Amino acid sequence: MIYHIETEDLWREALLAGQYLPGSFESDGFIHCAALEQVTDVADRHYHGRTGLLLLCISQKLLDAETLWEPSDGLYYPHIYGPLNVSAVAAAVPFPCDGDGTFHLPADVPEDRDDFPAEEP
Repeated sequence: MIYHIETEDLWREALLAGQYLPGSFESDGFIHCAALEQVTDVADRHYHGRTGLLLLCISQKLLDAETLWEPSDGLYYPHIYGPLNVSAVAAAVPFPCDGDGTFHLPADVPEDRDDFPAEEP
């Protein structure tokens, strides 16, 4: 499982369209994702204090587009190189921030360790 943070509104639009592409795809060429252990750091850094967010839980096995684990800031992050087919999203979990604007993983976030590469990229 890999994870992506998005607003509820944009995810609803993606469900209607059958696929998802964030606004940053045009400039970056991929969809930024994170491993479970990276989610709260990414959320705190890029979404501090934002409300109305979902944590998309994505099965790499069900993705139509290629996923590459690439280095950024000394860590490897998964990047999806194409549209995210909504059928690959196992769950879209509400992802509220705490009163101080920071994030904690919701208790009901699914994880599938078999979905990760066998070795570190």
